[in-house]
Amino acid sequence: MSARGEDFTKGYVPSRGDVVHLDWNPALGHEMKGPHYGLVLSQNAYNIGTGLVVVSPITSKVGKLSAFEFEVRVGRVNGVAVLSQFRTLDFQTRSIQYEGAMSTEQIDEAARRVRMIL
Repeated sequence: MSARGEDFTKGYVPSRGDVVHLDWNPALGHEMKGPHYGLVLSQNAYNIGTGLVVVSPITSKVGKLSAFEFEVRVGRVNGVAVLSQFRTLDFQTRSIQYEGAMSTEQIDEAARRVRMIL
């Protein structure tokens, strides 16, 4: 049973808008590394179907990337998602833990800003 009450045989499956804690290693260069929170951007069907998840790291260092920072205040998390550093990760091989969830309106705005990058 997942933190959100969903029953998956392989454990917790992150959902779009979830704020999760995970280890970002391995990482290179300017990528965030080590344990950090992240904001799940990918759709649930993608996450379930692939075992992968698209996540933006969350940092407490605010004010560096303007429109590509997105405020996140969920549970113990108070910082910004760095939308320009989203990564696709295999959530089944990482110790990923649910912290909370953003509202639909908030995650829709984050996705709109990511589309500006793509």
